[in-house]
Amino acid sequence: MKGQNMNKTENKMYNFMIFFISQTVSELGTSMTGFATVIWMYSKSGQVMSASLLAICSTVPYLIVSLLGGATVDKMNKKKIMLICDSIAATGSVFLLSCYILGALQLWVLCLVNVINGFMNAFQNPASQVTVTLLVDKKDYARIGGIQSTISALVGIFQPILATAILNMLGLQWILIIDLCTFVFAFLALLFVVQIPDEIPSDNQTSFSEIWNGLKEGIDFVVGNRPILMLLFMYCILEFIGAISFDGMFTPLLLARTNNNETIVGIVSSFMALGCIVASVLLSVIKQPQKKLPLMYFGSYMCLIGITLFGMGRNLVWWCSVVFIGCFGSPIYHTYQTIIIREKVDTSMQGRVFSLQGMITQALTPLGFLGGGMLADYIFEPFMEKISLSKNIITFLVGRQNGSGIGLIFVLAGLTGIAALTILKCNPAIKQLDQ
Repeated sequence: MKGQNMNKTENKMYNFMIFFISQTVSELGTSMTGFATVIWMYSKSGQVMSASLLAICSTVPYLIVSLLGGATVDKMNKKKIMLICDSIAATGSVFLLSCYILGALQLWVLCLVNVINGFMNAFQNPASQVTVTLLVDKKDYARIGGIQSTISALVGIFQPILATAILNMLGLQWILIIDLCTFVFAFLALLFVVQIPDEIPSDNQTSFSEIWNGLKEGIDFVVGNRPILMLLFMYCILEFIGAISFDGMFTPLLLARTNNNETIVGIVSSFMALGCIVASVLLSVIKQPQKKLPLMYFGSYMCLIGITLFGMGRNLVWWCSVVFIGCFGSPIYHTYQTIIIREKVDTSMQGRVFSLQGMITQALTPLGFLGGGMLADYIFEPFMEKISLSKNIITFLVGRQNGSGIGLIFVLAGLTGIAALTILKCNPAIKQLDQ
């Protein structure tokens, strides 16, 4: 019996590794295409708005059908959903390649493909998340989360380098060809190799009314499950804090403080990636603790302290040290927040919960970027110009030079997040997640 359990566990881990590797390769190709098309479009038009339109065309469709996508994932076969979504996304890449070869690639074509991909991601992402839950034993959630974070950080580092090099040497068409090759690899691996222990048979027919009822069930579940609702509310606040400060104004702050020194931006970015990688590697090797909330709070506080101190920085050593600390906490926070959902939400409901989590991120990120930019340009930077002539606690914290207003936003955002997290963690409903 023990041998059978070991074989079952090894088989699940084998399936997960094949699934993870193939999906990572495909994601690398997709992200390279997204990065390269933005550069290509900007070089042709010279308009920043073109990049904004492409981002909007991906985000809005995701938000529109996200919860419906999660309900569909919970009611239908996950493998079939991912195969269909991958096929439609690949068709979009074929369309882009054809338009490029024919000299007909324009902004509206890219926007159309991004809209289609946005709709597909609303189904693909929750299906992938639930698949990981089905393929991984509970005791390995943290280790797998660490592996995922490590590879994600490495992809984030090398993707722009590879995309830029291929785009400059070979042209956009080869980016698209590589994207299609990575799709074929992931599609064949998923179709013929990966076995997903799905509770829903692939030949089971689910009506739209069942999916719609499932959507309402998902909303009722989240509203009625106060611990999960409070966890998502906490996640919502922390994501918005990050979007309105560090995520949106990391580069503008450094450029303003250093008189547009791009080298410093690159060096600090490297330490940011290093912090994520070191934490992710540790997550993949340490034993998963029984209680998850303390580590989730630990990672959250590190992120928020990093944001606060980053706004006070005025030299390279400070920024590198602080960004390492803050980004060290990010994988810990996200990994254990995801583990809690995997453990506390039944797999029949996880698609809808993960969709809601993704929808929060997709909605708050552009809102935070917009809000942070407006606050910096129209309120905080002018405010700091007026008071920078006198010594006070504010100028002591963030200085008097250019970028002090942005730095003040970081400090206020970080302190607000710390206060909010401290209050929310005392909520009895949140405490139930570790019982």
